Amino acid sequence: MNQYTICNLNDIIPETGVCALVDGKQIAIFRTKHNHLFALDNYDPFSQANVLSRGLIGGTTVTNDAGIDEAILYVASPIYKQRFNLATGQCLDDESVTLNTYQVALNEDDVVVQLEASSATLLEMDVV
Repeated sequence: MNQYTICNLNDIIPETGVCALVDGKQIAIFRTKHNHLFALDNYDPFSQANVLSRGLIGGTTVTNDAGIDEAILYVASPIYKQRFNLATGQCLDDESVTLNTYQVALNEDDVVVQLEASSATLLEMDVV
């Protein structure tokens, strides 16, 4: 796995996201009010636009396959408002759609994303 330093934690305002372009792929990185970090594709397949980093973070309760209610965090697309589970990428409004998710962590104050592609290179980073 390759690790890429995206930005400083303070570059991401709590309850918002930023977008990083890694090897031609846009990745949305989100920070919660409790400083939990999530990373998933920035591409919204419903609007066919790279906009998820500008979406709104929310929370809801869903019933899992075992019949147990669990609280989840999601990002709502700023275009058509489909909600995507921040941890799994699963669309809450259309079970046939799932986005790629990526491991994200803090290295001191730096936000670091891990990608499996061995040839990925950080090309550009836009802090939204």
